[in-house]
Amino acid sequence: MNKIIFLFFCLFLCFFQTEASNTQEKSHITVRFENQSLDSALHQLESQLEKMSEYQFVYQDSIENKAIKINQNFKNKTISEILNVLLANTDNSYVIINDLWVVIYKKVEDASLTIRKKETTIHGNVVDENDKFVRGASVCIQENDSTVSNLTEKNCTITDNNGNFVISTKNSNFYIIVLYVGYLPRVVYINDAGLIKLKPNDVILNKVLRIGKSM
Repeated sequence: MNKIIFLFFCLFLCFFQTEASNTQEKSHITVRFENQSLDSALHQLESQLEKMSEYQFVYQDSIENKAIKINQNFKNKTISEILNVLLANTDNSYVIINDLWVVIYKKVEDASLTIRKKETTIHGNVVDENDKFVRGASVCIQENDSTVSNLTEKNCTITDNNGNFVISTKNSNFYIIVLYVGYLPRVVYINDAGLIKLKPNDVILNKVLRIGKSM
């Protein structure tokens, strides 16, 4: 049953990823930021991407370092190349998930953050906005770069009937990504994975309703 749920979720992602994949090669951006705050620059980038692709920006945490002024001209650059510059020397980081979401989140500074050679097991629980258990949510280990391109049983698990999950990793990034149909993806530091609360993705839900009505 768990494999069936996971397969359904992957098929759902593939369905919405088709159009995004078609525009991925075109997602080289030319943009100029003139004495703008980080927050303003990110929203300008978001607005430009919405016109040319299916990417959805998710601001999981508030944007820090707002006093930083961005004066930069990017010509024919990828999303990652631009974000690497914009978020350099800030308290924020990002992850691009399945060519669908760009999640901006606050980095965790932990003095104990060291590369672990031994496998670490994480236990956690996933709930929705009403604190109800989420069954069948995908819980994945973040890869060593800023992009998660493939969901497999090797780097993911799914929650049980009570929203519980157990996952093991030697990954030194110490972040996990939680995905569930109809909800915004969430990036969580491993030490904060005890209870993970998801928020509805109104953009995707509205798109599903429009597609349903057109059939």
